[in-house]
Amino acid sequence: MLTMQMTLKLIVGFITILIIIRLLGKRNLAQLTPGDIVYFMVFGGILEESLYDNTVQLWQSLLGLITWGVIIFLFEFIISKSRSARKWLRGDTSVLINKGKVNHQCLKSNRLEIEEIISIAREKGIFDLSDIKNMYIESDGGFSIETYMYQYPISEDDHIIYPIIENQTVNKINLEKLNKNHQWLLRQLSKRNIKNLEDVFYADWAKDRGIFILQYEEKSSLKKGIQ
Repeated sequence: MLTMQMTLKLIVGFITILIIIRLLGKRNLAQLTPGDIVYFMVFGGILEESLYDNTVQLWQSLLGLITWGVIIFLFEFIISKSRSARKWLRGDTSVLINKGKVNHQCLKSNRLEIEEIISIAREKGIFDLSDIKNMYIESDGGFSIETYMYQYPISEDDHIIYPIIENQTVNKINLEKLNKNHQWLLRQLSKRNIKNLEDVFYADWAKDRGIFILQYEEKSSLKKGIQ
């Protein structure tokens, strides 16, 4: 059974943590960063230890919570005043797709595959990757997509899309469905000055627009993030 001391610790701990969360300005879980999760895990650890350890007095647990809260505020203050500190400690926005080309380093560091990119685009109502001009990975792990401007929106049922190259691998089955062959694919790449299949991250074909190729950026033009 809960003792009076444990009850007081729970109430005081709850109120203290709630106040600190509100002071941090977090309205919902979607706004929490990885650092915020660490904050609250430590808060929970401090409160848990004080609850089941009778040698820890109420004022000691309260002092621990407040001390950790002060550390958080100092951390947030440093981040708010220094862009370099914010970039290193909280992360920065990264450009995954820049003007229709994939940043290979960003792709690799975030361990993304084409299937995940297609799924993310579909969740945002984009069913054709050729619509995507820029795709950003935000510091909180979310994705933002900037599309090319069209006269009308393209939906999933407007046309059937046949993936031809995925993760640098040719889909021979879809080539056969299209009555195309490997030589035809190489000619299409050559028209766009692409010499190697390894330079292509993804390619597909649709009847109303033909082939779409999503290639890697040249190493000299790779961007690690927004400057």
